[in-house]
Amino acid sequence: MLPVQSATAQSVRSRSADYLLAASANEVRALWVNPAGLATVVDASVMAEFVLERPVGEGLRLAQWTLGLNSRGISVGYQRDRFEIDPNTGALRFGLAVPFRRGSLGAAMSFYRGSAVEDVSHRGIDLGVRYRPAMLPVDLAAVLQNIGRPTPRDVKQPLTGILAVNVSALASHLQLGAEVVAAERLAASGFDMAYRGGIRLSLGGSLPFAAMSTVDLNGDMRMRQWAVGLVVGGKDRGVLLGSGPAGSGVTRLEHMSLTGVSSRQF
Repeated sequence: MLPVQSATAQSVRSRSADYLLAASANEVRALWVNPAGLATVVDASVMAEFVLERPVGEGLRLAQWTLGLNSRGISVGYQRDRFEIDPNTGALRFGLAVPFRRGSLGAAMSFYRGSAVEDVSHRGIDLGVRYRPAMLPVDLAAVLQNIGRPTPRDVKQPLTGILAVNVSALASHLQLGAEVVAAERLAASGFDMAYRGGIRLSLGGSLPFAAMSTVDLNGDMRMRQWAVGLVVGGKDRGVLLGSGPAGSGVTRLEHMSLTGVSSRQF
């Protein structure tokens, strides 16, 4: 596996992870990014996400759909991936998070089942923490992913660590985030490094909306993936996102996703 892939890619990666960062995800989608984010707000939330893929030289196809529910830090989600070859792969994910003073701890367990290897299921665990220092508009996060090294679609996932920071400014209308990602080399010793950066700019009003963008960088600081999206709404909101590969002379739109999230306080 190439270094640019091993540090950030997952064979069944959630598209929510294309644009959400470990130190800022704070509702049901945090289940796939940093489970500690499930306990950072008291609202219950549900989500549905549909992803279209545009392979080179072909038309659009439904590549992934996801459903999720979170209430009081207890979450469940299901993700279905449809690949061009061997299209039936599912991931059932359970999350639990508890708050503490100025932070939260969370864990998520995934059960993978696919048809790449007949009658085989695999399990993996993610652990996460979120913390906000007193008097600072800064969130810090750490995540350890793929504990147990699950093997969905007969592809072993590397143990991966993430350190993240998110800074809020302009009365929280502007958010800037960054991540450092280290993934073990399965075929050799050591780790592959990667980096992520993100920005979100939101406006209030009767119909609030926000624009956001993230970039993924290789260990040599070359861009490998981009994502640009628009969020419309507040408690009930929709997210329209485009993402794709970049670098090596290739920059194109590969995935388009539509996500709906509804949050309520009970």
